[in-house]
Amino acid sequence: MLKKLAVISLTAGALVLSAPAVATAAPSGITPAADAYTEPPRVTVDDPVIRLCEVSTIVFGSGYFLPGENVAVGVSGKNAAASSFSGNVANADGGLVLSFRAPADGEGAYSVAFTGSRSYTALITVSSGRDAVSSCNHDPGTAPAGTERPLTDGPMELALTGGGVSPWALGGGALALAAGGVLVAAGASRRKRAEV
Repeated sequence: MLKKLAVISLTAGALVLSAPAVATAAPSGITPAADAYTEPPRVTVDDPVIRLCEVSTIVFGSGYFLPGENVAVGVSGKNAAASSFSGNVANADGGLVLSFRAPADGEGAYSVAFTGSRSYTALITVSSGRDAVSSCNHDPGTAPAGTERPLTDGPMELALTGGGVSPWALGGGALALAAGGVLVAAGASRRKRAEV
């Protein structure tokens, strides 16, 4: 029984590990058929949900705007006038990369509207995260200086990162350990019965 289970497990593992290789094994000499219509340039929002003082990047593919076009950008949302952005001039191939930073006291949905040879509106959601901040000149995820836990009695200190041990990881590890113990005990009792 255990031998069959081991063979099944190894076979399933081999299949799982070989799946990416099989999925990418397409003939290399064949090119996809050309579309009758050209695809529009792509637009991606790298981080559509950010925390306070984080940056979201909006990327327009080549040809979306005219080369060198100065694109008008408007932002609406809570305290939108205090938000900042950079990169509103299209590059030589008509692509554009804009970085948006929400205001320090911002929260909720923000619309970043682009107006040029084409129009587009990106939606970005800002959550307050753990800390309320008065300005974006510091990292809200780090503890202020002098509040770290000491490593030793000396001047070295350990930063408070907010990390910890997950109870799910502890429970899963304990469950795996118990299952392993049950399997070992079952194997030992089978051997004893087989020897008698």
